[in-house]
Order: sequence, then C-alpha cells, then structure tokens
Amino acid sequence: MRTTVVAAAILRGDRLLACRRTAPPEAAGRWELPGGKVEAGETPEAALVREIGEELGCLVEVGEWLEATVAISETHELRAALCEVVAGEVRPREHDQIRWLGPDELDDVDWLEPDRPFIALIAGAGDGDPASLRAVFFDADDALAVEQTLLADGWSASRSRQRFQGEDDDEDHPWVVETNAPEFVVELLVDEYDGWLDVADPGADTSIAPEPLPDAPKRVKRPL
Repeated sequence: MRTTVVAAAILRGDRLLACRRTAPPEAAGRWELPGGKVEAGETPEAALVREIGEELGCLVEVGEWLEATVAISETHELRAALCEVVAGEVRPREHDQIRWLGPDELDDVDWLEPDRPFIALIAGAGDGDPASLRAVFFDADDALAVEQTLLADGWSASRSRQRFQGEDDDEDHPWVVETNAPEFVVELLVDEYDGWLDVADPGADTSIAPEPLPDAPKRVKRPL
C-alpha cells in the first residue's frame, strides 16, 4: 500500500498558487503545489491543513479533491485538492519564491512531473471572482504600487484612469484600481498610499425613476 502525499491547489478567483522548491538538489528551482505526507492517524484533509500551515503560515479550507491520483514512486502517491485561504496570509517558509498564476500563465513555470497531471484539471477551476471594490488614488505611482501588490498576493487588480462625465482629457483625473480583494486588505493599502475606498451605498437606489404618465390630455395655450 502506497503512502499518500497531499497537495493544495490554492486558488484566488482564477489564479493558482505555485511554490518553488529549494531541495532536494534535483528538485531545486522547480515548481510545485505545496503539501506533504499524510501522517499515521491523519485524514488527508487534516494533513493538508497542517502541511500548509507549516509551509506557508496560513490556514486553508480544503474543498473538492481532484479526480486524479499520481504515482510518485513504488511507495508514494499524490493527491491534490482545491483549497482556499481562510485565515492568515501566504508567506513561504520552505520555498524561496511563490507566484500566483493566471489561466494563461500555468505553463510559464517548470512544474515537477507529479504535479503536471493536476494542472489541466485545475485550469478554469477558479470562480473568476469579479472585481468588486474600487480604490482611488491621485498619484499614478501609488495606483501602480497597489495594483502590483494585489496581483503579487493573488488578487485580481486592474488600474485605469477615472474620467469625469463628459470629459475626454485625462489630465488631473484620479486613478482607480478595481479588485476582488477583501475590503480590509484594500483599506490597508489605501491608508498606506494615501487613497480612499470607493464603496457604493448598498441601500442606495441608483436607478432612474420613470416620469409619471399624464392622467389627462395636456392643454396647450394658443395666443389670442
């Protein structure tokens, strides 16, 4: 009977976390889904939560197990599950680099062979969370720094110039960064970079009410 090794496909929207190995020498510099061995008396789910806590310093929630089992050797086999970070932040402890890869970037890194069968299964598995928050900045460098920080941490982020209605000139217009990051994450960044969070009032009615229909023919005064 093979020993089970578990791996976490950690997703943020449609972006997948990849971790670069430092050891052993034959694996150093190559990329993997983080995880490790299931210890005696552990369930695969418990082992995955423990391993990610040890390797990345965060808590994950284990979701669906991918429909594949890969033989690593005669004694070990690999399984992978979709996971989501539910507490803490991803900070590598045993890897020298991490990357959040979008669907068109999954082939940009040199995956270890046992992980490769899972990549096709993972592609498109994210929920593609749409951007839901807008952070506003008057300084272009601040907006760029916030966008890059959010992307590096696995959130979606897109930067654009906020034009005022009826104006085509971009001069002096603020920059907007739209993201699916949680509000507390964006709040920290706007405080650091002297911006503000553009949050719509959920109770506000932004629709335009129709004009009331007339209840009688309109009378037109004619000049005498």
